[in-house]
Amino acid sequence: MEIRLPIFTRNHVLLCVSAVFVFAGVSAIDVYTPAELFAENGTTATLSCSFKSREVISSSASVTWSFLPEGETGAFTSFFYYSGGKPFPGSLPQFKSRVEWAGDMNKKDVSIRVLQMQFKDNGTFSCDVKNPPDISGQMSFIKVRVVMKEALPQTSAAVIVGGVIGAVIGIIIIAVVTYLIIRRQEPSHDYEGCTSLESVSSQNTRVGKKAESSNDNSRCSSPSAPVQGPVIYAQLDHSGSKTSFHKIEPVVYADIRKN
Repeated sequence: MEIRLPIFTRNHVLLCVSAVFVFAGVSAIDVYTPAELFAENGTTATLSCSFKSREVISSSASVTWSFLPEGETGAFTSFFYYSGGKPFPGSLPQFKSRVEWAGDMNKKDVSIRVLQMQFKDNGTFSCDVKNPPDISGQMSFIKVRVVMKEALPQTSAAVIVGGVIGAVIGIIIIAVVTYLIIRRQEPSHDYEGCTSLESVSSQNTRVGKKAESSNDNSRCSSPSAPVQGPVIYAQLDHSGSKTSFHKIEPVVYADIRKN
């Protein structure tokens, strides 16, 4: 048994299938630019623009840059066009001989450079990219403000360099302070011996006391060196006279060895 669909049903099916193929062949393209750019008067400014496409970059890909002066309303005016690997300047006299291609289509970079920025360049710039079959998508806008050098905001490069230098100096100071604290907390193992005067004085007050002398010598001598006590010499009378008497003066020599 053969099933026959009504004519209006078959037409609807064909329409849906056609729509699927059409939309499947057309995908969106995303374009990105910074929201705002400050440029110094009389210098060269780079207007950055990039895009994302699901298709391979073809020779038919194109880029269009347009401009709308500040305070004006209406349509944007194209002043730069890029296609087939070649730039084409627009007819806007304001940007004549002042625009250069600064992008790379293979890297999805479609930026441009504007030479000798002027105050009349204040306004909104638009970047539009087409990469067939990626042809649907929204253009991106960048607000350009041309100012004097004194009015420029702090450059991010100077802020980053200053921050890095400050961080390095801070790390060095912390490391030095930590090292000094650790050194101060370490116990000292250095041997501290007695001076010659301390030894002589100690031995003069302890003559005849072997135990105390032994303890003092142990305290004032190096643990690893041989210990030698004080040596006492007496001056004797060798004149032969029986009546002569000379006072014995003890002389104490201390031999202190210190590592």
